[in-house]
Amino acid sequence: MDTRFCKVEIDGPIMTVTIDRPEMRNALHGDANFELGEVFDHFEATPQLWVAILTGSGDKAFSAGADLRTPFDKNDPRAFKGMPVPETGFAGLVWRFNRRKPVIAAVNGFAVGGGFEAALACDIIVSAESASFGLTEPKVGLAALGGGIQRIIQELGPKRAHAMLLTARKIGAAQARDWGMVAEVVPDGELMVCARRWAEEITACSPASIMATKAVMQSYYDLGMEASNREMFALPEVRSLFTGPDAREGGKAFAEKRKPVWADPQ
Repeated sequence: MDTRFCKVEIDGPIMTVTIDRPEMRNALHGDANFELGEVFDHFEATPQLWVAILTGSGDKAFSAGADLRTPFDKNDPRAFKGMPVPETGFAGLVWRFNRRKPVIAAVNGFAVGGGFEAALACDIIVSAESASFGLTEPKVGLAALGGGIQRIIQELGPKRAHAMLLTARKIGAAQARDWGMVAEVVPDGELMVCARRWAEEITACSPASIMATKAVMQSYYDLGMEASNREMFALPEVRSLFTGPDAREGGKAFAEKRKPVWADPQ
């Protein structure tokens, strides 16, 4: 893809997206948000891509959040409700609630404001030891309106969430792991190896199974326990799982004692 504000690398079914504005500590202005929206549109629409990794350029910051210095034309036709973001939100991710494929955040340095919201919108967060996290918008007279307030309450429960949200406090990688937000913390130089290892564990699974699993997870968030259990078999991804080739291939490969060959998700 032809990109200006991020680097996109594709290796088999894994797409790595690196926010590339190190001079701005990977803060995102309107054009960067719209570009990332297009990148993740491409990821969702391309059957050969199964999982994405999102990280930041350099070792100082995953993303400092919104670029408050670069002017934005509220009449830009790409803007969503006059904001410098696409309809899918900051980084093209935070309001992408119908996302079917997994995204891993590999957090290097600090993830604050919208940068933390982008990481929270991913399925899995892995972190360098030097990383820190915080919804710091109240310190500049704003609020975390990119899904961060809702997600941090969902992730941490109310009291821990209130402690972060009402102080705009940052926490370190070890505390984020202990609180359950981060799946793994590694030395800084091992971060991308770690993220790649998690991505490869996902790609060892059937992509149709992963998509069905994500669809059921979302139905639980949307509908609650009982309704999700009763209605999950009507989900298109669950129906596709049972009618697609992977369900047959999985059993056949197990019987033949070989590695399964999964089909690209449709």
